[in-house]
Amino acid sequence: MSSRRDFLSGAWAAAGAGAAVAGVAAVGKALSDSPETARTVDLSPALLRKAEKEGGLVHEGLLVRGPASAPIVLDLTCTHLRCRVAPVEGGGFSCPCHGSRYDSEGRPVSGPAPRALSRPRLSPSGSGFTARLS
Repeated sequence: MSSRRDFLSGAWAAAGAGAAVAGVAAVGKALSDSPETARTVDLSPALLRKAEKEGGLVHEGLLVRGPASAPIVLDLTCTHLRCRVAPVEGGGFSCPCHGSRYDSEGRPVSGPAPRALSRPRLSPSGSGFTARLS
């Protein structure tokens, strides 16, 4: 014969185990290394000239800067959990999700980010370039 205390103890244990399994599954899905679908971003000559003239601009989640003939492109996706980073006053970038900081070249300087911001591969496309993100 079970007491009310035994029943409640077992019910709480089962609920806790269920919550733990659900939590582990959710975290596992969020942190999985499943590859993102590849995408391309066209960088037109006009956009490249504007980026050069303004000292850089953000286009479709990419920072585009440098000379139009040889642009430098950074993907503004944090390497920690893929939040969008934002430029900060004084140079560099900051992630609003967990506080990772990057220098102006995209290298991590603090926080949980494990590596530098990615630099998409650029391919000539007409008079501009196509950035390939994987």
